Amino acid sequence: MKRTSKLLSLFLALTMAIGLVTPAMAVEVPEAGDSMAGKVVILHTNDTHGGDAAGEKSIGTAGVAQLKKDFEAAGATVLLLSAGDAIQGDPLVNLDKGASAIEFMNAAGYDAMCPGNHEFDYGRDNLEELAGKAEFPILCANLVNKSTGKPIFEANKVFELEGGKKIGVFGLATPETASKANPKYVEGLEFLQGEKLYACAQKQVDELKAAGCDFIVCLGHLGVDEGSEPNRSIDVASHVNGIDLFVDGHSHSDNETIAAAAGGSNVVNGALIVSTGTKLANVGVYICGEEPEYGYVSAGEYTGSDPDVAKLIDERSAAVDSELSAVFAKSEVLLDGNRAPGVRTQETNLGDFAADAILWQAREYLGGDDKVDAAFTNGGGIRDSIAAGDVTMKTMKTVFPFGNAVYTLDLTGAQILEMLEANTNTTPTANGGFPQVSGLSFTIDTTVPYVNGEKYGDTTFYAPAEPGARVKDVKVGGEPLDLDKTYTLATNDFTAAGGDAYYVLTQAANGYNTTVSLEDALVNYTREVLGGVITAEKYGEAAGRITIVKDILSDYTDLESGAWYAGAARYVLTEGYMAGTGKGNFAPNGTVTRGTVYQTLYNMAGKPAVAEPATFTDVAGKWYADAAAWAEDEGLTTGTGKGEFSGDKAMTRQELAKVFSDYAAMNCILSTGEGDLSAYSDADQVAAWAKDGVESAVALGIIKGNKDKLNPTGTAVRTELAQILKNYDALEPTYVETVVSIEVPAQDGIPAHTVPGTLTLPTSASKDAQVPGVVMLHGTGSNRDEAGGGYAIAAPVMAAYGIATLRIDFMGNGDSTASYTDYCFTSANIDAKAAADYLAKLDVVDGDALGVMGWSQGGTNALLAAAAYPDTFKAVVTWAGAMRLNGADFFEDYNAAYETAKKDGYVELTFDWREPLHIGPRWFEECLNTDKAAEVAKIKGPILAINGLSDTTVTPDNADQIVAASTNDASMTYFIEDCDHTFNVFSGDFSALGEAVGAGIAFFQEVLGGVSADAAA
Repeated sequence: MKRTSKLLSLFLALTMAIGLVTPAMAVEVPEAGDSMAGKVVILHTNDTHGGDAAGEKSIGTAGVAQLKKDFEAAGATVLLLSAGDAIQGDPLVNLDKGASAIEFMNAAGYDAMCPGNHEFDYGRDNLEELAGKAEFPILCANLVNKSTGKPIFEANKVFELEGGKKIGVFGLATPETASKANPKYVEGLEFLQGEKLYACAQKQVDELKAAGCDFIVCLGHLGVDEGSEPNRSIDVASHVNGIDLFVDGHSHSDNETIAAAAGGSNVVNGALIVSTGTKLANVGVYICGEEPEYGYVSAGEYTGSDPDVAKLIDERSAAVDSELSAVFAKSEVLLDGNRAPGVRTQETNLGDFAADAILWQAREYLGGDDKVDAAFTNGGGIRDSIAAGDVTMKTMKTVFPFGNAVYTLDLTGAQILEMLEANTNTTPTANGGFPQVSGLSFTIDTTVPYVNGEKYGDTTFYAPAEPGARVKDVKVGGEPLDLDKTYTLATNDFTAAGGDAYYVLTQAANGYNTTVSLEDALVNYTREVLGGVITAEKYGEAAGRITIVKDILSDYTDLESGAWYAGAARYVLTEGYMAGTGKGNFAPNGTVTRGTVYQTLYNMAGKPAVAEPATFTDVAGKWYADAAAWAEDEGLTTGTGKGEFSGDKAMTRQELAKVFSDYAAMNCILSTGEGDLSAYSDADQVAAWAKDGVESAVALGIIKGNKDKLNPTGTAVRTELAQILKNYDALEPTYVETVVSIEVPAQDGIPAHTVPGTLTLPTSASKDAQVPGVVMLHGTGSNRDEAGGGYAIAAPVMAAYGIATLRIDFMGNGDSTASYTDYCFTSANIDAKAAADYLAKLDVVDGDALGVMGWSQGGTNALLAAAAYPDTFKAVVTWAGAMRLNGADFFEDYNAAYETAKKDGYVELTFDWREPLHIGPRWFEECLNTDKAAEVAKIKGPILAINGLSDTTVTPDNADQIVAASTNDASMTYFIEDCDHTFNVFSGDFSALGEAVGAGIAFFQEVLGGVSADAAA
């Protein structure tokens, strides 16, 4: 035999090039006289599920046996592999719990198999007994004993071929077995999953290569269904190096389905992944040689049959038919047991029939209708439909092949809700746990996403994070579900043991196994209640016990569920933010008007009551009149000029961006990233008035471009607005602001008083993720929001970067009711310390990471507070902090003013921008007697002294003097070009203010250990 790694590499390169994404090509079966001497052929099957008898859609196991003989007769060395789920699925193999399946496989000459989840349907002991009867190894590396960590079956097998070549085969079982099999059957076992699964598989590859194998086969029962992620064959192949061929099962996939799931090719990380569907519809054939081939031999194309194997199967089939063929009832209708759409996706008439039978049987067994409230069974346990006509025991054994029994247990209403939510988690996508019910009714809102909570033990399922989010309007016996009440329910022993996602049932009380099998319950119910006839009147269609909220897009003739906008349209329609335009239309490309935009925002806000009509002259009687009034009250719009709102005027995309960025800021939503427009080729078309808004909207992800274009001047359409609304609604507030009052007792000659403040906290802060805090001190005669709202702007930005702030009003300023005559350096220190103590007591603030900042005289106060409390304030930032403040600049005759203050108790200081201040004598005394430089030298922490180079009120040399006086080598100055004492806030240009805020944030983050911008966001 000529089998080299070079040839394999050539084959894999070829398959990568052509994709191998179409249905596998038919393989020519050798005929008499053909020679395949020296070649190795790997035949494989999966998910045969008792389909061993040949038929129109099945080659049959006798056909598999003959196919192997045909290749061997031509001189090939043949390996025959099974990827599991062979012992269950049809009465042919169900009645003796898979013993016949193993007998058939022995006769056909199988060389190895891996266990599927259904190999555990009759228990571990049964499987181990069958393994002892198998004339081939059952391979499984990732199924281990929990206590020893060792595999319970052989992990791998080396097949030594002619010429010294070796093929290594290892097995993997789906971790879903832990929940898809009866949990009691897998007690004490662990199915390695995720990263553990990958490591296990890599270890097998490495071990087989070390043993001299030059071709590695993974024989797996993992599948490619999205719900099986991250334990699919394509997941394993992408994380494990060195697998040449991956023979897969579980999802009943063909090779085209695998390629689609893998992104377009069956070759993943060098591994060719193959599967043959189910019930021997195909046999996979991999031929190694000079020109390796892969393909299918399909039912209908191959008629070969091994007579000895065929006889064995026929004899067993006849015995089963004889045992089960007696007719005991008739059905007037087809009872739907299909998978999807069917019992795994929705209520069906067969689901109703089965649940009704279980409920009746449980009540009969326990002695009364009042003994059991309701019943349910998992849709995945219903394995076939019941055709109209004669009904036999074989029919029932086919529908319920697992030998499960009726089981009763007590559950609280809360547990029932969790159970229903967990087992409809993928609806409308098929789910084996989907509950078919009797005595129960509920609604599933499929438009609400299922959110995973805690993982259910060792299973692959998760509890719902929000029970009741998707499942609503639950009723038991026609009455609303009482979450605190205890109900008695009937089910089967599989779900009662926590199978599928019924893990919560393991916590149920008073569990009782009636030992009546499900199929017997159906027979008894049919005979005794239905009189042997399943009528069209009772079961002609589903009874309406389960309501599934459909996709709202189907209500609109012009919306496509697969379009780019589908998710956004679905969201805004469901939330009620947008509505259709009439006659079943949404008008996805309809023009967006100002009225539409503000109406959607008004809808999003919950349509709050409007006290007065808008002042606009053109909105009376319009459908958007209340929205216009609300938007005006909120400060979102002042109209378009001349007192008009212009609700019918189209809006451009840059206008939309501006509106939504303003609305985000109003709702405490800020971005810590820069809205870089350089990636867009039409960024130069953004108007100057819209630039900040567009940048903010881009940074927040509210608006996005398409093919490197923003199209800022283009007219927005309704689906774009829908997407923007959805993007906006996904944002969370960056910070929260609260007005606080701090009570300060009398001390140091300062009377007791209340300090008003505004606390700004990052929403990212928590007890487990504390943030630094900064006290913000304002300048002379100002208030806690400072000049031009500078502090009110700075605090939210600081919060966005993970810094909590508390800005306060000094005595007699802002909202303070204290007398300004008591304001002085001492009172300012006391208030700053009180604010720091307030911050330190908050669970979300790190009390050991506090700083202080101040503007103008507030900067002086910040320095003095840090000097008075050096262990409290670990860092100081001054904005135009005054080092030479002595009060002389405020009065033409300072000494005369001081004398007046001593005589009258205060002197009046007048301003052209606020009410006069009454300055007391202590302020004069402390200004005269305080050595600022000496005080600064007492500060332990570093200082950042920020000054505008155009500041003529507190000149830049003040910053130099502050740093010169500091004894901390980390202190520094920061100067801003073309910046006055107000940081230019009254000019409308906030760039200097932004620079000062940014410099302060960086300084505080470095010194106080604040979180990074990304972490804060």
